[in-house]
Amino acid sequence: MSNEDRIKGWRARRKDSTYAVGAGVKDWRLDPAALFEATASPAVLLKPLLARLEGEPHDSVAARRTVYEAVQTELNAEIARSAVDEALADFSRRRLRVIVRLLEQDVRAGVDVFAPGYLPAKLVAEDERLAVAHARRAERRKQDAARDARRHASRNDIALQIDLPQGEAGDLAMLRQRLQGLHDAHHARDTGRSLPTGRTLLALFVYQLRVIQGESRIALVWALVGPVVLLTLISSLYILLGTHYILGMDVQTFSLLGATTWIMFRQIIFRSSTAYISARGMLNFIGVTPLMCALVQALIYVSVYLVVFAILISAGHALGYITLAQSWTGFVLYVVLMAFGGAAMGVLFGSIATFWHFFLRLAPIIERFLQIFAGVFFVSEQLPEQLRPWILWSPFAHGMQLLRSAYFSAYTSQDASLAYFLTTLVFLMVVALAAERLARPNVQPM
Repeated sequence: MSNEDRIKGWRARRKDSTYAVGAGVKDWRLDPAALFEATASPAVLLKPLLARLEGEPHDSVAARRTVYEAVQTELNAEIARSAVDEALADFSRRRLRVIVRLLEQDVRAGVDVFAPGYLPAKLVAEDERLAVAHARRAERRKQDAARDARRHASRNDIALQIDLPQGEAGDLAMLRQRLQGLHDAHHARDTGRSLPTGRTLLALFVYQLRVIQGESRIALVWALVGPVVLLTLISSLYILLGTHYILGMDVQTFSLLGATTWIMFRQIIFRSSTAYISARGMLNFIGVTPLMCALVQALIYVSVYLVVFAILISAGHALGYITLAQSWTGFVLYVVLMAFGGAAMGVLFGSIATFWHFFLRLAPIIERFLQIFAGVFFVSEQLPEQLRPWILWSPFAHGMQLLRSAYFSAYTSQDASLAYFLTTLVFLMVVALAAERLARPNVQPM
């Protein structure tokens, strides 16, 4: 708009008998007091916009766009000057865009927008829709802030402070005082006692068994299905190739030892790692820790698979398919040591998952990779000399071959090293415990 246009407009207004200097300024100036209220009428923007449009050239789209942009610029300046909340500022911008759109539609349709009492037909409905959306966004931001506060308090092990009504705050203070009295009395009785770790482990063990039974009455029976399927697969492959003995070991027993031990190993990894990060509700009980929850899962599954071993070996021997062990003590010892390795890896995986929540999705891939090199399907003596180091780097391959050496009288592993197996097992446990110590603050009671 040029200066000549402004002068012409001023001269036209001076011809009016009611003209006074400064008259009409309040009609087109934005009102900061009512501008940033979600409950205010849309007239707080519509009225100044119409007054500004009436006082300026508005015969063309370009001229009207100049007026719209001037009002938008003034609104942004008022937002910056008043330092209002970004949510309310966004609501005001959206409201102005809706008003401009509806006003421009009426101007192009030939409606007299400068008539007294003019209001776009759809403005009330559109403004109500904007107000509902604004309230929904405000509620979502409030919920996000509360969730972030809970997460921050949980990760940093601090008390979560929330605002309560005055009546509820008084009730909470009274409840806190009485709970503190109960806690002090309980602490006075337990002074000098150690935590009943054994009783806690036993209680958790029984509880988890009941949880498994509650999920399915035949849940533990399925522990027999996996080993039977895998040993059948391994045995079938060898028998189809015409092999009935592997270095003096019959194929059926060879497959049974590898399949059952590894399925036990992988179940311990998955169950203990999941228990470590998901047992937050149990941590409210005195003496219960994430590590204890993981170890209980490992204890359950090593017990279950020892029973599975007993059932499969007894049934297979009765049917004439499975040979008996030459040293039951050595066999059970190596099964338990493999379970220790699975528990250590489970705790390690669970600890990593507290920092990277998607890590447990990679656990099956890592387990399958380890299975290839763990001597489940073959022993290193079956391979050429140049390929054996590719298998013997894995401590679980040493453990599996030592287990078969203890079971079969006709087989003694020349490659497996007891010292290497035990050393790496201890190292793995130390790493798992160190990782658990670092991850413990990330697992807080619910």
